[in-house]
Amino acid sequence: MSGVKRGPVGDLSLVVSWLSFLWVVFIVDVVLRATSNIWIANWLGLRPRDVDGLVGIITSHMLHANVAHIIANSISLLILGWVACGYSRTLTAAAVGYSMLTAGLFTWCIGSWSTPGAVHVGASGIIFGLIGWLIANGIFRRGWFPLFLGVIILVLYGGALFGVLPPQVDEKGNVAPISWEMHLGGLVGGVMASWHLRKTKA
Repeated sequence: MSGVKRGPVGDLSLVVSWLSFLWVVFIVDVVLRATSNIWIANWLGLRPRDVDGLVGIITSHMLHANVAHIIANSISLLILGWVACGYSRTLTAAAVGYSMLTAGLFTWCIGSWSTPGAVHVGASGIIFGLIGWLIANGIFRRGWFPLFLGVIILVLYGGALFGVLPPQVDEKGNVAPISWEMHLGGLVGGVMASWHLRKTKA
């Protein structure tokens, strides 16, 4: 991170670089699907309670199901990542690490109860982790700036927090393909990161 210029422009460049990596992975995945019928998610996605799916605890956050999925996540990652890096790049990296691990572990342990056989992919665990981290900083860290950021993120993303709840089953028994387990695990990881790092200088 030290190789990227400090300040808002440098923070934005860092986040865009991260998003560019996710898009490259997605494009490679799409090309392999179309040309070789190879789905990277089958190798690197998270399959709950499956030993072969353990690698997905880390790698699933880099994969996306379709264009709409990655666009939606990219917008949130751009906003939240830029805000978080403006606060502290080092602490943001730690919060992302916490979120990836807790979202992955939580989903691996309890995932697919509502959607048996599902393979979980997507960066939404990180998104919810950053939401939890920024909001919790307003509670656990001293100063007006963490509180200000926490309130702003709560106003912007408070409605998204309902995404940590299991989706409703319709009359036909269908469940929306949303990994609420990733959302909840990521949110918990973000709050844990805020608590554990509350005395670390930003």
